[in-house]
Amino acid sequence: MIVATIAYSPPRVADELLEGDLIRAGDPRYGIIWANPQRMSGTPCFYGTRVPIQTLFDYIAAGQTIDNFLDGFPPITREHVLAVLELARTGLVHGGESA
Repeated sequence: MIVATIAYSPPRVADELLEGDLIRAGDPRYGIIWANPQRMSGTPCFYGTRVPIQTLFDYIAAGQTIDNFLDGFPPITREHVLAVLELARTGLVHGGESA
């Protein structure tokens, strides 16, 4: 199996914004996705934003490109999108084990 390595550095987030987050350090999703019941009702979002991960998949399902998505959500980088897609590929978006 070939595993792609994504060069991605998570955005800096104030410690108080991480209080109550469901995805903790050590979890492969940490720094890529965050979810907190007090933020967006716990919807998994791109780390450091309020943009739901589902929005990326909705864009793709509608035939839109990653560039279209990035144009609509400027705080998110291509590397961040690729990191999320890699998590989805390996089944980790919802806490599954790596493929």
